[in-house]
Amino acid sequence: MIALGFEPRGFAQPPEGFGFLVPRRERRRVVACTFMGTKFPFRAPENRILVRCFVSGAEENGALLPSVLEELRDLAGVTGDPLFSRIYPWPRSMAQYTVGHRERISALEGRLQENAGLYLAGNAYYGVGIPDCIRMGRQLAERVVADGL
Repeated sequence: MIALGFEPRGFAQPPEGFGFLVPRRERRRVVACTFMGTKFPFRAPENRILVRCFVSGAEENGALLPSVLEELRDLAGVTGDPLFSRIYPWPRSMAQYTVGHRERISALEGRLQENAGLYLAGNAYYGVGIPDCIRMGRQLAERVVADGL
């Protein structure tokens, strides 16, 4: 994960939304990007744009920052240089769904129905983000209550 701080003029236009995901078939280093001040206003001053990027692959001889910036220029309209950057290595931190994921989950759901009282939740199943995990946790709690457990 890499965090970058920008002045607002470092973007062609202010970022909209909470961020974006990049499909694997795009073959980019950046796999997800969050505009932290939009998603969590208390995390960045109003006169700054804080970007958190999740990247694939290991850092190679200091090439991570230049490659991430190049992709942000293309994907998010970044025009300026960051005021700061911090790299936080988190190996194997984000689930990567592969072709056939839905089918495997359907098969798993069938097996779970054969085992009363066994439930699964987490980012490996129906969404990788924290909001997805919260949603799954709530749904699971409702199922457990409905099942009388």
